[in-house]
Amino acid sequence: MDAVVLVIEILLCLFSVFIIAVVLLQSGKSAGISGSIAGGAETFLGKSKAKSYEGKLKRLTKIAAVSIMLLSVGLVFIQVYLMPGGAGAATESPTPTAQATTTPQELIIPSAEASPTAAPSAS
Repeated sequence: MDAVVLVIEILLCLFSVFIIAVVLLQSGKSAGISGSIAGGAETFLGKSKAKSYEGKLKRLTKIAAVSIMLLSVGLVFIQVYLMPGGAGAATESPTPTAQATTTPQELIIPSAEASPTAAPSAS
């Protein structure tokens, strides 16, 4: 099960780096009014948006984001419910703070009154 968790963690790292790269490759949408008019006309009259470079980047972003979410939920499920010693197993055994602690008798310091070797009081 540890190998599966390792593979999922590596995939999460790869998808994270991939989504960062894809988002950075996308162009900004703040071209102003002239950019929105010209861009709208070019999209309407030109090639379709889904086949363009921007459309592919948007699609890849969505796929990577959904993959990261599914891998994260799957990893949590595996670690909590399927692995021994996970958070699900912690509810079955008592926690160390809930266990009773006993003090060994050697560590108890006897009081001076109860000690048989106490020095007699001078009266």
